Amino acid sequence: MKTNYFKDCCTLEEVKRRYKELAMQHHPDRGGNTATMQDINNEYESIIKNPFFEFANQPEQEQEEFIKYPEIINQIIGLQGIIIELIGNWIWLSGNTYPYRSKLKEIGFYFAPKKVMWYHRPPEYKSTNKTPKTIEYIRNKYGSDIIENRKENFILS
Repeated sequence: MKTNYFKDCCTLEEVKRRYKELAMQHHPDRGGNTATMQDINNEYESIIKNPFFEFANQPEQEQEEFIKYPEIINQIIGLQGIIIELIGNWIWLSGNTYPYRSKLKEIGFYFAPKKVMWYHRPPEYKSTNKTPKTIEYIRNKYGSDIIENRKENFILS
């Protein structure tokens, strides 16, 4: 499959991670070009429809989450003072989240009071752990991509 934006992606996780990076660069709310963002969204959707990418072989619940992912990113990307962090399949938000708490609840985020962070997770990844883990433990176990969502610039780490 010919793609301009997702060339090196081999898994759904890599596609989701790359989509997040591209959205931070090209989203109109971040000063990007609407046509470029539409091209990115079209390529993302074409990956879903590509039978060779094995999307159709994924469980239905995972497919639904993959389709919803751009919608979630698009809703939080313009929020000022928010730090967006992808840890495994979860999206974590920190920073100045207080003014956005009702919007985050509407989108489907949950608040983790011990971590003082908001998170969004696929339904199948609901934790059954009785002893909560620290955010540092979770970052070390699953890896972390952080984007500081500021209007003037952003930081990828």
